[in-house]
Amino acid sequence: MIFRRIKAHVEKENWFAVGIDFFIVVIGVFIGIQVANWNEARSNKVGLSGSLERLDREAAHNIDLIEKVLANYEDAAADMRVGREALSICDLSSEGQATLERTLFNLTDDVQPNFVTVALDQLARRDQYQNLLSAQFQDAFGLYAARLKEEHEQLTSHYDNMWRHHVNFHHSVSATFSGDPDTVQDVYADWGFKLDKPFREVCTDASFRNRFINTIGFYESIGQRLSLLKVEVETFQTALAEELKSR
Repeated sequence: MIFRRIKAHVEKENWFAVGIDFFIVVIGVFIGIQVANWNEARSNKVGLSGSLERLDREAAHNIDLIEKVLANYEDAAADMRVGREALSICDLSSEGQATLERTLFNLTDDVQPNFVTVALDQLARRDQYQNLLSAQFQDAFGLYAARLKEEHEQLTSHYDNMWRHHVNFHHSVSATFSGDPDTVQDVYADWGFKLDKPFREVCTDASFRNRFINTIGFYESIGQRLSLLKVEVETFQTALAEELKSR
């Protein structure tokens, strides 16, 4: 209707009325754009808050994963130290050999937590959300994303190189299965690894010793990396809590 009025005023050469109508059109368009922008900004704020809350739950889940791996790591650490000592001093006793074989078994534990990054990846792809974040949290977010990626790559490399390419594929080591898994109480009496050669030969085998110490090194570095990563994720959660308060 407004455009018909403008046309009519133009035909009558009523330029003042044309100016008024044109001003009304401009104001209407401006208000419409402002309302749309306000609605979009409000929607983005609500969406960002939801994304940050999901990211917080995701970070807490990743900490739980790290703690479970570290708990398994600590359970095996003492036994592994004894096994390493048995190999180092060539403890030829049956207990020395059994300890080393249990150490080989411990090295097969899954020490590669599968970090959850769904909320992280979604937030990283949404520029309209990223623009609403404080500069300080943007830095914390980028560091967290980089650290998870780095640790995933490092842990995958360590895990692949650890028992797969070192001790457990050594020609002096094989698997053993015995007993009834439904009745045997000691898991090591049921299945595990055994030395296919006399312990005296194994402990003086340079190839075995080199692979073994490399694998132990990988294993211990995983524990150190995950302990540090847990602290860094907790630090990120603190920054995330502050960002949520400012919403």
